[in-house]
Amino acid sequence: MKIAILSKKGGVGKTPFAFSLAKDLNLSLQSNDNSCIEKIYPNKAKISKIVDNIDNCVYDFGGFSASGVLSIVKDCKFCLIPVLPNSNSLIKTVETIKELKNINNNIILLATNYRNDREKEYLENHINNYFNQYPVFYFKSSMILSNAMFYGRSFLDLYNENPLSKNAYKNFIDEYEKLLNKITLKKP
Repeated sequence: MKIAILSKKGGVGKTPFAFSLAKDLNLSLQSNDNSCIEKIYPNKAKISKIVDNIDNCVYDFGGFSASGVLSIVKDCKFCLIPVLPNSNSLIKTVETIKELKNINNNIILLATNYRNDREKEYLENHINNYFNQYPVFYFKSSMILSNAMFYGRSFLDLYNENPLSKNAYKNFIDEYEKLLNKITLKKP
């Protein structure tokens, strides 16, 4: 299985999602963008300007200009695009989808980092207007994204640490498990 997580917008959560999906699905992880993935996912993660097209890998693409990115994206089972609740992120999402849809239209949107019902409604309205043909998963703002990168633990690892973390991350993990089921084609 190959999964690409990409966006022309930085800071949308590509790397924490790529790392967690790779770790939780026991896949390799490659990126063309500097990050801490080699340190927190040793022997399974690789950063390179030219990424290898290998099986059983999650790709964290910080841009489309690197050599071989589009040929890898073409081979991916899914392309996940995180989008934030702001105009700039939505514009970059439109650009990303325009570039991707003729290469690989198996797109899933990850509506990330909304803080309240108003921001979620903003995302829902714009996603329904522009991207209603794609599945969407909604992830409210959570420390789980930064904690995954800081502690080198996947979303599921963090959730399962103790009863307090299960309570703190419950809503996020409920949505994440729906995403995992979609990717692995399991029924919820």
